[in-house]
Amino acid sequence: MRMGRMAADIFSSEFEEHRQRFLEYAESFKDVPDAAPLRLKVEHTFKVFEHALRIIDSLGDSISSELGRASVLAALYHDCGRFPQFKEYRTFLDARSVNHAVLSFQTMRDRAFLKEEGTRIRALAQCAVLLHNRHKLSPFLDRDARFVTDVVRDADKLDILRIMVSYLTSALPERDAVLLHVKDEPESWSPHIAEDVLAGRISKYSDLRFVNDFRLLLGMWMSELRFAETRRALAGSGLMDIVLAQLPKAAELRPAVEKLEAMLEECRLAGGRG
Repeated sequence: MRMGRMAADIFSSEFEEHRQRFLEYAESFKDVPDAAPLRLKVEHTFKVFEHALRIIDSLGDSISSELGRASVLAALYHDCGRFPQFKEYRTFLDARSVNHAVLSFQTMRDRAFLKEEGTRIRALAQCAVLLHNRHKLSPFLDRDARFVTDVVRDADKLDILRIMVSYLTSALPERDAVLLHVKDEPESWSPHIAEDVLAGRISKYSDLRFVNDFRLLLGMWMSELRFAETRRALAGSGLMDIVLAQLPKAAELRPAVEKLEAMLEECRLAGGRG
């Protein structure tokens, strides 16, 4: 991939300090019992960072270096609250513990992760971290804050999809924690989740009961992708094809599946046009 002006700026020596800062922070949790899920969060963090970088690079000179830098820094620190969350509660399920985005924001602020950054970059990045897991974003959100938040949300979804597919198709040790302890019944799904798909609504994690509910939710994430680069990456990965192919073949679920299949095709076309 051609690396543009923004990519060169982000990969400066100053940004490398942020990368090392995050790694040192994550390493401080190495003695947490059964810490395999936290090691996954380190991998996830850098995947989200890479996706965010590609989104910013794809936009070239259409955005400022300030917005690009805030976006990628927000991607780097977006899940830093997952570490104290898991240490304290032994789960990533916010409903059973604490809102990890709020905890990530507080961690960034209290540990001064962005102390060298300008006021505007710091404010935009922290805002995006705080909002990245919101079910819906306010229509009155500042335009620049919305942009940075959208970059993080798109990049996060891309890698969560990768993670989910790996756990949806195997019995890895951390599966229950990653899939939020939903029931694994291959032919079961929640009718209200299928209804959300047909109505164009994004289901809440707290409403998921079965693994197939997770698949339906992942499918609906396509409706929230904001950038052509994200859609290109999704279409090229083949991951959504795997998710949809694993859904039950029951006639009652078919309308929801067909809608998601049409959305995937539109995603391919939109990515091609981007």
